[in-house]
Amino acid sequence: MTGTVDPRKLQQAESTRAGGSHQVFEGGPQCAAALTTLIGTSRRRLRIFSQDLARHIYGDIAVVEALSEFARSSRYAQVEILITDSEPLFRQPHRLLPLLKRLQSRISLRKIQPTSEPTDWEFAIADQRLSLSVADSVKWHGQLRDDDPVRNAKLNDVFEQNWLVARPDPALRQFVL
Repeated sequence: MTGTVDPRKLQQAESTRAGGSHQVFEGGPQCAAALTTLIGTSRRRLRIFSQDLARHIYGDIAVVEALSEFARSSRYAQVEILITDSEPLFRQPHRLLPLLKRLQSRISLRKIQPTSEPTDWEFAIADQRLSLSVADSVKWHGQLRDDDPVRNAKLNDVFEQNWLVARPDPALRQFVL
């Protein structure tokens, strides 16, 4: 039989072959819901790489509650957050700031040092099993992937390289203390 291949069926077959599944989301509310799902399935380590912790995603009540619950769920639970710009956190109240203050032993936030290479990364990794990546941070289009070890290893490498050179933001340190 000849003809064209349905892109949806091809995408579904590729995700089945990879052994995992993925969920595509479009828009801020769906992105926040996918992030809440990712946080809810994490057991030990959660890594978030964001530009400025967009208020409508990371300040969403469900996301903040999921982060709080995860950080308090076990003495081994650890949240590491990398941002490139902390200024938007201080312009208006952000729901994450009180949580960072309360759980500073479990939630670490660092700012990436300015470089010549602009980045537009937005992703999160849960226990190196689940990953959420945002392809368009203006329209908040992206996907939540389950059990994709190759992709998760690449995202984890990007996070690790930037974590090593990132520093706690002095302005944030003054707020937290």
